[in-house]
Amino acid sequence: MNMYVIAIMYSEKNVERISFTVPSDFLQEFDKLADELGYKSRSHAISDAMRVFFNEKKQTDENIEVDGFVIIAYNHHQRNILEEITHLEHHSEITINSSLHIHVSEENCSEVIAVKGKLENVRSFANKLQSIKGILLCELVPLYLFPKDAID
Repeated sequence: MNMYVIAIMYSEKNVERISFTVPSDFLQEFDKLADELGYKSRSHAISDAMRVFFNEKKQTDENIEVDGFVIIAYNHHQRNILEEITHLEHHSEITINSSLHIHVSEENCSEVIAVKGKLENVRSFANKLQSIKGILLCELVPLYLFPKDAID
């Protein structure tokens, strides 16, 4: 890749070049893992590591606005479970953008619910779902806890 193309890539992405120092052994292990995971460049692997760090640290701010997914699995034969899920979805303090219903087996279904709201409200919604009798799994996957312009 020539320098002209690299300069255009950087100018169009609003990125900054940084430099830092790490022990050689640490860098070798990082590069080895990045290669095993299929990263094409060290920069991309470091950017992802920074996102994970940022995401983890920002999860302590309950007032942050988040987008994310709540993934549930449940036994659809459980009495009133669909009514309870629907009632909770309609009476929560979050925005539900979409949901995907998946028939897993004769007894079990799964849903992926796309949510938006304050982190504390999104967590509360997931916790209330988890407490419904018949819910087998409930997992919250918050997204975008890092600045939106940091997304590749």
